[in-house]
Amino acid sequence: MRGLYAIVDLPDPHGHAAAELTRAVLAGRGRGGAGARVVQLRAKAASTEQRVQMLRAMAPLCAEASSLLVVNDDVDAAAAGVAGGLHVGQGDRGADDVPSLRAQLPAGVHVGVSTHDRGQLQRACQHKPDYVALGPIAPTGSKQNPDPVVGFPGLLEGCRLTTRPLVAIGGLDRDSGCKAIEFGAAAVAMIGALRHERLSEVEARAAALAEAFERASAPLSFDAVCQAVPVLTPEQLRDIARWSDDLGLLVGMGLPARFRPTDDGSTAHYRPSDLLDLLFVLDKRPSETWDAWSRRVDEPPALVQLRR
Repeated sequence: MRGLYAIVDLPDPHGHAAAELTRAVLAGRGRGGAGARVVQLRAKAASTEQRVQMLRAMAPLCAEASSLLVVNDDVDAAAAGVAGGLHVGQGDRGADDVPSLRAQLPAGVHVGVSTHDRGQLQRACQHKPDYVALGPIAPTGSKQNPDPVVGFPGLLEGCRLTTRPLVAIGGLDRDSGCKAIEFGAAAVAMIGALRHERLSEVEARAAALAEAFERASAPLSFDAVCQAVPVLTPEQLRDIARWSDDLGLLVGMGLPARFRPTDDGSTAHYRPSDLLDLLFVLDKRPSETWDAWSRRVDEPPALVQLRR
């Protein structure tokens, strides 16, 4: 679960059919190019039978591209065995009991749950879905009565709270989607950013978004990490990366479970979200210089003890 999560929302305002839109948002996936890694069918006005027919047209395209096909809010359609995933929202059938929901589905079908605040996210994760969605991150026009905006502070908190893959959703474009990835979202769900009257433009947008999200998730250069955290030596930063699979140690240092830099024997690899977490436990403010930080922080956090 990562990258572009494309939602095929029907009926499409430009009249495109499910298979046409699926082919477009998959873009170059399966041919060595970029495109949606997850495609969700969201057809609120359709019947279960109609959704299954749409899924049957979409499934071969997703299979060829090695992308996951998900159906929104229809347990019976997911039970037909055509889609590889089911997504449910708050209040939808099975949202509050994922184990029972799984029992109604073919083996291996992924289950995702929408959440809109910290409490919902924590409750959803207790049921161990395959992924959770959090949003809206920004104002969105895809719903008539949207939930309150979570914002990027809420997204960052959500990414730190959950050990499940988190999908950021709601009002995101290319730049804000990249920011969501850098904050720790595994994937970014999009509807409006992909819509266009020309399918060729939908395909171009999907490819560009997928490529941008892939770049946003790439590890930072180790030199950049060293420059960003000059209060720790390169050796200490490499040690932290080597220890990152020790959950007890992470808790002791105040780092979230998602913190997972790695060391390949020659250098350490920190994701953008790992760097954010490191700065967070150091209590480093975004606009603050390290000199100002050193004057403000009387008792350095646990990580700074590594300098001694």
